[in-house]
Amino acid sequence: MQVKITSVYDEGAQMGTHLIGAKGFAVLIESGGKRILFDTGRRGRYLLNNMMFLDIKPGDVDKVVISHGHASHTGGVEDILRNRESPLDIYAPRSAIGAGKLSGPKGVRVPEELSHRTSVFEVMNWMELADKVFVSCPMDIGDGLTEVFMVILSRKGPVVVSACSHAGVDPVMEAVKKRFGSYPHAYVGGVHIRKREKEKAVGIAASFSEKNCTDLHLNHCTGVRGMMYLRVELGLKGVSDFYAGSVLSVDV
Repeated sequence: MQVKITSVYDEGAQMGTHLIGAKGFAVLIESGGKRILFDTGRRGRYLLNNMMFLDIKPGDVDKVVISHGHASHTGGVEDILRNRESPLDIYAPRSAIGAGKLSGPKGVRVPEELSHRTSVFEVMNWMELADKVFVSCPMDIGDGLTEVFMVILSRKGPVVVSACSHAGVDPVMEAVKKRFGSYPHAYVGGVHIRKREKEKAVGIAASFSEKNCTDLHLNHCTGVRGMMYLRVELGLKGVSDFYAGSVLSVDV
């Protein structure tokens, strides 16, 4: 069996397509007939545009996982709900949940008239959401926020799908080893590197090398400059971009 990971929303988009590149992050994880949308980008209309051209219907999404409460990850939830009829399960850490429903300035806003279309589940510990697909326990990222990431158990070992890795690449990989017995062999998504954080990028590259995590497909908050820094350390083939429209399949 294969698990398919599709970049739906990112600052970059595949050339020659109608996909929109805009600030934010969302990926679709498909496993055993289940579709999990991990984050929803910043703008709902851009998310829906990209989903349409990727042939992903809002009504076909089985679950949504919100990594953390930043706006570039939560903005498309309302538009997803408005464009489907069946209820949608939403999973999020407590810092993105308020008073029984997703709300707040650092979280997802669900209008009252759409609340009947959602069932909200707080992520407190590791959970298996589809065959071989897990959401992590929340990790502290400061400012009262926590972040969760996804893990796919492939034949080669764990594959991390992370929105931003605000907690740090090392803590994420250590959490994976503690839960599954080995470090991830692949890392997909964002590792937060600002434009002038070259030393941080060097440290992240060293962490990937030391833990033999060599299959990297990065986007979002890694940034173009961050990917350049990492490629200097890991080689041109060591870091692939994962812009909107990119697809990665892993054997499980």
